[in-house]
Amino acid sequence: MKKIRLLIADTDQSYLNALVKYLIGTGNQYEVTGYTDVARFLGEENDFALALLTGEFIDGLRRQPQRKRQFDRILYLSDSQSEGESEYERIYKFQNMSTFIEQMRKAVNARPEGEGREIRENATQHLRVIFSPMHHELSLPFSLSMAKIIGESQQTLLVDMEDISILGRLLERELTRDLGDYLYHIAGLDSPDGNMTDFLGFYENFYYLAPMKGLSALAAVTPDQWIALIDNIRRSEFDQVIMLIDSSVNGMDEILHAADDILLLGKPGEYYAHSMREFTRRLSVEGLMEKCSQMLLPMSAQAGAGSIPQASTMMNGNLGSFVRREFTNGAAL
Repeated sequence: MKKIRLLIADTDQSYLNALVKYLIGTGNQYEVTGYTDVARFLGEENDFALALLTGEFIDGLRRQPQRKRQFDRILYLSDSQSEGESEYERIYKFQNMSTFIEQMRKAVNARPEGEGREIRENATQHLRVIFSPMHHELSLPFSLSMAKIIGESQQTLLVDMEDISILGRLLERELTRDLGDYLYHIAGLDSPDGNMTDFLGFYENFYYLAPMKGLSALAAVTPDQWIALIDNIRRSEFDQVIMLIDSSVNGMDEILHAADDILLLGKPGEYYAHSMREFTRRLSVEGLMEKCSQMLLPMSAQAGAGSIPQASTMMNGNLGSFVRREFTNGAAL
């Protein structure tokens, strides 16, 4: 994926160094240039997708407004949460970094009012479906761990298509907009362009579409709506897409045929082996076995009384280590 050219200008050298180091550590999607000196900043001649500028550098642009043409978007990098007066959208320096990155992403993906956007399929994108015929309780933590590991080197999206999901509890977040909202959006009932920017969350190294809410909401989605979802995702700039699906999905055949590969999660034991054999037999009839692989998850969820581990605990614990061994830094992906 083409890297996002990013310029950061702040007279605070220590903050600048820390932010650049963090952004580089989130993966390979950013090409970062930093400045602490206004005169050197004004001498820059390259073009950038996004500029994060503190007040001194914005004042410099006011003196040389022709320099604004170098930047597709400019955010005011502010050390205050109060709005104040500014012609640019404010991004607060000391907020939670996941929220900081998400605001940057929205700024990069935004387009000027009235400007057309070429829609084309991302030919290099890889779409993987994860399904557990025996409903392994660690399917979601496994998928989160995989998304985190792949996200270290490639821009990754996780789509949670479970009927009953505890994603919000695992991430310790209130999930506002979700998969159902995005399906409504691309159906043209809200806005017809299919842009998913406002519907994604960000956690660790990856983006996610949160699961639908409501009893039987998942089963009410038609196969045509799932295909429309996949068509829109195929036009996005994500390198890797992980779809965790549930047996309640109406249109599983269509999704499996659209996937680049299918990963089946199983449990040790003869009972589960019989279930897996029966499911793979059905996949064989559909001509899908060539893109299928199987994986046994030898561990089970461990929780204290009345609690479940946080996602970060599992992703950095035994489960995360297991996933990393199986997919060493994405090499097997």
